[in-house]
Amino acid sequence: MNFPEGILLGLSTGAICLAYCGPVIIPYLLGENKNVHTNFVYVSLFLSGRLLAYMIIGLIAGIAGTLFLQPSGFNIKLIGVSYVFLSILLIVYGFHRFKEVCLGKTQIKVTSGYFKNRPYVAPLIGGILTGLNICPPLILAVTKAASTHDIAGSILFFVMFFIGTSLYFIPLPFIGIFKRQHVLRIIGKFAAIFAGLIYLYKGLFMIIN
Repeated sequence: MNFPEGILLGLSTGAICLAYCGPVIIPYLLGENKNVHTNFVYVSLFLSGRLLAYMIIGLIAGIAGTLFLQPSGFNIKLIGVSYVFLSILLIVYGFHRFKEVCLGKTQIKVTSGYFKNRPYVAPLIGGILTGLNICPPLILAVTKAASTHDIAGSILFFVMFFIGTSLYFIPLPFIGIFKRQHVLRIIGKFAAIFAGLIYLYKGLFMIIN
């Protein structure tokens, strides 16, 4: 399996996760009067939540792929068609950002009083919920992971996806990242378009051959 593809897909969605969910979640990570060490702990919990969510998704995709997508000429072409459709969607996603809903933002708003007394819970739950947000890169990652027909390989693919998304969040304890959001969005945009072109080629190749 080409694991760099997982990192590339992660790069294509990480900046958008940060842009949509950051304004509510990041204050919990980088609240006033917190030192770098505490910020690092909060960010680590947040990323742990995202990793857990992605590993669960990878497990489900791997099981589904093992049960329903056993290698065959028809299934390969079906996956190819899925790649073509989702890659076009991903390319459009790279050029135009659709309105998205941040599950982490909604949950933290609803239970802000609970989180206020349990500061270490908010980053973990926020990480899990933002990891579950549906977007074209995630859907394509699920399709790719399921097509491996291997549960361990599917989970590992989503670990690579997690690494790609995490690159945007790692510097949070040290810098004011929102001043650089436009740069991150440009990176995410080009990653989405590049990943879309790769999967468009793969999909067409699977359909033709």
